Amino acid sequence: MEANCALDINTKVKTWIKEIHIMRELALVGLNNSHPYVFGGYLNGGVRELFEKNSPVWTHPLFPAHDWQAVVGRGRWSFATAWSRNRRFALEVMAAVKVPHRSESLEEAAGRSEGAFVCDMWGEYHKEQALPFLEQGKPVFVDKPLAESVADARAMVLAAQHNGTVLSTCSAMRYDKALLELVAQLDNGLGRPRIVTVCCPCYQDLARYGVHGIEIMLAVLRRPPVARVRNVSQGARRHLLLLDFADGATGVIHSWENHAYSVTVTADNGQRVVFLDDRDNHRRMMEAVMESFESRKPVVDYGNALEVVRVIEAGNQSRMLGGAAVELTGS
Repeated sequence: MEANCALDINTKVKTWIKEIHIMRELALVGLNNSHPYVFGGYLNGGVRELFEKNSPVWTHPLFPAHDWQAVVGRGRWSFATAWSRNRRFALEVMAAVKVPHRSESLEEAAGRSEGAFVCDMWGEYHKEQALPFLEQGKPVFVDKPLAESVADARAMVLAAQHNGTVLSTCSAMRYDKALLELVAQLDNGLGRPRIVTVCCPCYQDLARYGVHGIEIMLAVLRRPPVARVRNVSQGARRHLLLLDFADGATGVIHSWENHAYSVTVTADNGQRVVFLDDRDNHRRMMEAVMESFESRKPVVDYGNALEVVRVIEAGNQSRMLGGAAVELTGS
């Protein structure tokens, strides 16, 4: 009996040691907006006093009213280093979400970590910030939009594929509970979407935050590619996108300042209207991203992720052309 007990204890100790050794360190890259606070808070935990002092107000209700430990990642992942073009901002985030080290360069960050979250709010920097990790075969999450251009987005996807790793990207709105339920209804009897209308806010341009509306649209209409795009809006912080899909479906995206999030779907077997306001969507997204790092399967397939950037690019081009239709060809 004593021998069996000792053996059992020895097995548990070995398992515990093994779990300690598989704690994997990530880099938090491109800190200049609210999202690094959210990502870091979920994966590392946080210091409440510093979090409230440094982070935007909208992030405060996502976490406990006291210091907290990691919420996602099962203790297997943590942000251990950070790099940013904005050193002061980086230090404020690091203090709030307990990131212990600041790297002096992207190369140092890539060398010290086993993967990265690229959070820079400006898509034109995403490729240069993601490639040092992807080229070493390390998983990367890129905050939406994946890139400013289709060319940059494809370069990152090819780097991930060539080096046997994964590149994940998405809007947290894809993990809104109401949207997930709507997609399940479409798959389980509501049928093929024919007309989809999405409303979402817009604070600057299509990449900020019209991209959320595009991601919601492509979460509902997942398979047929977009055939053409028109952006017929006038004025700042306002976009009205008209999308024709290859299978004949029609999409309309209203992205206006201070709009709430909603989706209206007319499908083969009925119609649904849902409002999206789920405080847990970032947590669900983080859980999915960490799973993607382990499975090496992206949270959104590469074709769908590239389609988001294609629509942004075409929408901007259409607006410059006074609302003329822009044809999307190829993949």
